Amino acid sequence: MIIECAQCQAQVDAEEVAEYEKRDPDHGPPERYYFLRCSRCSGPILACQTDYGQGWEEPHKLYPAENIGVDPLLPEPIRGAYVEALTCFRAQAYTASALMCRKTLEGVCVEHEGTGGNLKAKLASLKERGIIEARLFEWADALRLAGNDAAHDVRVSFSWEDARDIIEFTSALLDYLFTFRARFDEFKRRRASGG
Repeated sequence: MIIECAQCQAQVDAEEVAEYEKRDPDHGPPERYYFLRCSRCSGPILACQTDYGQGWEEPHKLYPAENIGVDPLLPEPIRGAYVEALTCFRAQAYTASALMCRKTLEGVCVEHEGTGGNLKAKLASLKERGIIEARLFEWADALRLAGNDAAHDVRVSFSWEDARDIIEFTSALLDYLFTFRARFDEFKRRRASGG
């Protein structure tokens, strides 16, 4: 089975050691669990496939957990919302994950004193003030729209791929606004002081 190994940080053709299929209509859709051995490092991988009625989806890794870090320097409300988005993603609650990414975006606007009556206007105010540039505004607005769909359209559900992209774009936005900006300011201070 082709799957990502966290240890090797690469796609590998993992060897199947054991398989278990769960079929219990009273407790969700059919699932297949795979215990795998990485073909490169021999590390263990636990993966799962789900059949929501349209055939088996692509397997996703349960263990080791996705290695998506959260900067401890993020302001607490933003960090809390983003951690919850990651928790939802890991629990396969992909629509909830998209919704929590939107809430994270709301927190970014509060932290940077975005103005306006709705999230779209607040993001536009951040762009006008130069806090985010055009490409980041485009990403943030796409996250806003995805979050709106998650919150307001009961017919919309998110795939693993869409949720992963939403998580990664949110992470990039947080990195730019908080992590890299702080690191760059520190770099400038060191250079100015001759260190």
